Amino acid sequence: MGLDANYPAVTMNDPNGHVTVYNQDHVPIGRLGPTPFESPSVNVTCRRTAWEDRDWYRLLNPDGWDAPATSAYVSADETHELNPGQPYPIPSCKNLGCRRKAGQAAAAGVLAAGAITAIRSWRRRSDSPGTA
Repeated sequence: MGLDANYPAVTMNDPNGHVTVYNQDHVPIGRLGPTPFESPSVNVTCRRTAWEDRDWYRLLNPDGWDAPATSAYVSADETHELNPGQPYPIPSCKNLGCRRKAGQAAAAGVLAAGAITAIRSWRRRSDSPGTA
């Protein structure tokens, strides 16, 4: 796994140890390890607080691990920035969960309002006397 120079990266605190990589459900899917057989560093997109109120780095690419994942994370306690702040600082992850839920609720509300309006319109037409 090569590093992409356009993204920040983290590396293991213990260069001779291992760091577990977790998926979005906090299930182990792989690990970082010492060279030459494993990679001690990985590109990340952001830092978030999650499981057990600990900080985690979200990996740029969740592919290539032992199990498939839609997103992958490593512990911020077991890793550190490869080149702190240079050239790309690691931002905080955006919490899209609440926004997504609010958007879904708003869409459901619009659909319900549209259905009510259509029913009222249909009733008005059926209740009005026809011109024959």
